[in-house]
Amino acid sequence: MLRPWTVSLFLLGLLSLTGCQNNQTLNRPLPNPARMVTHAKGETAVPTHPERVIALDNIALDSVLALDVKPIAALMNENTGQFPVHLRDQITERTRKLSPNQQNLETITKLNPDLIIGGKNVEAVYNQLNQIAPTILLGKSGTSAWKQKLLLTAEAVGKPEEGQALLDQYNQRAKDLGSRLENPSEIEVSVVRVFPDGLRLYQKDTFVGGILQDVGLSRPPSQDKDNLWINISRERFDAADGDIIFVWSLGNDAETAYKRLQDDPLWSKLEAVQAGNVYPVPGYWIGRGPIAANKVLADLSTYLLEEKK
Repeated sequence: MLRPWTVSLFLLGLLSLTGCQNNQTLNRPLPNPARMVTHAKGETAVPTHPERVIALDNIALDSVLALDVKPIAALMNENTGQFPVHLRDQITERTRKLSPNQQNLETITKLNPDLIIGGKNVEAVYNQLNQIAPTILLGKSGTSAWKQKLLLTAEAVGKPEEGQALLDQYNQRAKDLGSRLENPSEIEVSVVRVFPDGLRLYQKDTFVGGILQDVGLSRPPSQDKDNLWINISRERFDAADGDIIFVWSLGNDAETAYKRLQDDPLWSKLEAVQAGNVYPVPGYWIGRGPIAANKVLADLSTYLLEEKK
């Protein structure tokens, strides 16, 4: 997930180069043959079979890889300088890493893409990108947004049937997992991210919140709301409790904070902690896309079924 200041720097780099071009228009010919794709910015003509795809959004990267499309470039993680861990084994060495805070139009132009797929992080420079290559802008965020974006990405790369098949497979896996659990609606699952100065509780209108709903699992009262998340201080640790807690931390400071958290008497009072039902999870739990979603389902199966045997 890109931080607001990182996105701003990314856009600044793009906009500054646009100014350096003295407002000259990049005259891009329409692809031939072409298909019309409807997206957040209207209709765009895209190549029938794009071969040089750039993913300027994490869900776009996850989705194109799930569709067996190897992008020529994609945004890397700002903290690690690498692509997301759960996707690295599917990315070729030839995929160019694009830095969120240093990228500009010139670099993208030199890559000679025939399709660009981006999210809200590039909305302000959509017109400039669309002059370089047909650019598809993915829509809003929210619980089921990754599913809609998968289908849109699949349409953009000319693989709509494969996209629907991926979604159908995910839905069936979620349904099967729910049917294997005993009374899933009675299991309260808490999802917590650790920060150096507090905790973030992920609510229903998030990627992971949607997956938990698809399986039929319940949420603690503090997280059973149609919002993204809430941040809580130490005094409100009780709001993080549930039958099971999944915890995510990113970066050395957050991991150090998690170690302190485990020694905190207020945290130790939580029922899930006392029952030994707290599990650290990887960053794809807070990610988006079909590959990440299926990995979350696999984790849920491990912790809710195999751990209970």
